Amino acid sequence: MGILFFGVLLVILSIYIAIYFNKIDKAKDKTNQVNLDLEIENQRLSDLYNEVCVINDSITGELNKVVHQKKSSEVRLGKVGENLAPFTDGWPWDPNNFRFIGSPIDGIQFTEDRIYLIEIKTGKARLSKYQAKFKDLIRAGKITFATYRIGEEGTEVEEFPIEKEFIK
Repeated sequence: MGILFFGVLLVILSIYIAIYFNKIDKAKDKTNQVNLDLEIENQRLSDLYNEVCVINDSITGELNKVVHQKKSSEVRLGKVGENLAPFTDGWPWDPNNFRFIGSPIDGIQFTEDRIYLIEIKTGKARLSKYQAKFKDLIRAGKITFATYRIGEEGTEVEEFPIEKEFIK
């Protein structure tokens, strides 16, 4: 009876082992299928990401183009404004006594008792750093009238510093 018992026990144990390995094989198959599904989904997401990058690059390019066009339009509008400003109803001086320079300031307005350095701005435009520096130099009284003379014996510069108390 001992051998029969061990024989039955061995058969039962073999069945359990077979069932266990079958479950392991099914789990491996399921894991392989999940991995395959994840690889497919990963590739799909990667393709989608690449499409989004292409669309983003296209939109960014279009946005940069529109921003450039807007800035260019603002510059053109500013140039028109600079040229028309002396002839508008709000111009407080005689436009015939305005001289365009262009850069770093737009022009000089002459009156009987004063000379104005004029920078004309349109919209929300602000002074550039370069223009602001000149404004600061003027406020600090660092402005001079100079004569550059060309003569038979060469050239000569004569400077006439402006008194700071005359600058308001």
